[in-house]
Amino acid sequence: MAENKETSTKVLFENLTRLYKQSQLLLMDADRLLGEHGWEPTNTTAPSGFSYSLNMPERWYARWAVRFYAPATLVPNDPMIDEVLFVSIHFASDQRADLPTDVNEPLVSAGRLKYKKPMTVKTASKNYDYYMCKYWFFGKPHPKLEGWRQTVGSKFSENMEGSETFVVPLYEITSSEKLEELVIRPLLTVAEEEKKET
Repeated sequence: MAENKETSTKVLFENLTRLYKQSQLLLMDADRLLGEHGWEPTNTTAPSGFSYSLNMPERWYARWAVRFYAPATLVPNDPMIDEVLFVSIHFASDQRADLPTDVNEPLVSAGRLKYKKPMTVKTASKNYDYYMCKYWFFGKPHPKLEGWRQTVGSKFSENMEGSETFVVPLYEITSSEKLEELVIRPLLTVAEEEKKET
C-alpha cells in the first residue's frame, strides 16, 4: 500500500483553514464574553473586501475579519447608542485597499467608535463601516491610555467623535481566559470608566 504523504501545498491549506477556524472561535468567544456584559453583535458577517479579479490574488483570501457590538437593551427608535465596540483580527497586510495596512504577524485589534450625539439603532447602522476596524493603524498614541491609539472624526460619519483602539498579537490569545484578560476586559474597562466620569 502506497504511503500517503502530505504535500507542502496541502499543509499550507490545512494551516490556513486551521487559522481561520481558530479565528472564528475567537470571534464567537468575543460575542459570548461581550454578551455577558450587555453587548451584542450588530452583524452576522466577519470578513470583507474580497476581490474576484484574476489580477489581485492577494485579495482572494481574508486579510482581516471584524465584529461590531452595540448595547443589547435598546429600543429601536430610542437614541441611546453613543459608542460602538469592535473586535477584529488582521491576518495579513492589505496594501491595495483604500486604507492600506502593514501586518507582519497576525494581530487582534479592538476598540470603540465614539459619537458626538446618541443615535437610534437604524441611524447607528449607517455611521460605522467594516474598514473602521483598521483605525489602529492610522491613529496617534492616546494621551491617557498606554498602548492605545486614537483617531479624531471621520469623513464617513459627521457624528463620529473619534476612535480608541489597541492591539494584541493573535498568538498571545491561547484561551478564552486570555481573550478576556488581554482584549475584552481592557475594552470594557475603558468604556465603563468613561460612563462613570460623565
